[in-house]
Amino acid sequence: MKIRLKKTQAKLGSFWPKLFSFILLISIFLIFSGCSSSLQKAKVDFTRAEALNKAYQEEEAVSFYKKSLEEANREIKKKPSSQAYLLRGLNEVNLNRWDEAEESFRLAASLGDDRAETWATEVGLYGLALSLEKQRMDEASARLYSSLAEKGKFSPVVMAAVSRLIDSKLKLIAEASPAQKDKLLNECLKIIEKPLSENLAIGYYHYLLAQVLGYQKKYRDSFEEAVMATELGLPTEKISRDNDNQIIFCYRQLKNELSPEEWKSFSSIYNSWIKKWKWLDETTPTWKRRE
Repeated sequence: MKIRLKKTQAKLGSFWPKLFSFILLISIFLIFSGCSSSLQKAKVDFTRAEALNKAYQEEEAVSFYKKSLEEANREIKKKPSSQAYLLRGLNEVNLNRWDEAEESFRLAASLGDDRAETWATEVGLYGLALSLEKQRMDEASARLYSSLAEKGKFSPVVMAAVSRLIDSKLKLIAEASPAQKDKLLNECLKIIEKPLSENLAIGYYHYLLAQVLGYQKKYRDSFEEAVMATELGLPTEKISRDNDNQIIFCYRQLKNELSPEEWKSFSSIYNSWIKKWKWLDETTPTWKRRE
């Protein structure tokens, strides 16, 4: 019995140090994995948000941008880095928190990210332009928007600035004289020319150009730009639906303008696109069926 007891004690004596070592290793693993997991989770959530945004699931996308922001903040509390601040700033931009994004990018720049200083400056200028516009200081805000549209490097800010400029001019068209209308539309074309030439893959620029060309009654050109906008993707479901309506508008206008031979050719092209997009017919996109 004593011999068995001693053997048992010996086994237990060797068991506890091994168990303690195992627990210690697990704890160390969890501590270190925790240090990197917050940043990794922030990246995964941000990627998920971007995918949802492209699929026009905007509420879900906002939820994941917020989750990514929380994880980035958690990482910053444990281990501040340029990468964590940069990711935090990108989330803040997508949540329209411009002042906060500017600060995040400046902190990223202070830790060595070369892009972040430029991004911080442009985000700050855009935020200021928005504030000036709210105070009805239109000329001052327009100068800032114009500068960002022409010289900006940070794509989200350039897109936003171009959009504000063109929207402000198109709103004036309803009450403009024919000469003023032509001037406004030519100004719109000039605004969008540079960013579009530098970023042909951004569908939103093609959408804006389609709108301007529609006002100029260049319906075939407007149709083609709207098709490219659809194919390249648009930032929100609302804009995507508006682009579909532009396509339908151009279809109806061209039906009245083209000769029978021209219409036959165009109709064939048009129907090949709506078949690809799975529209119900020439004037019924799938989202109209859901409504």
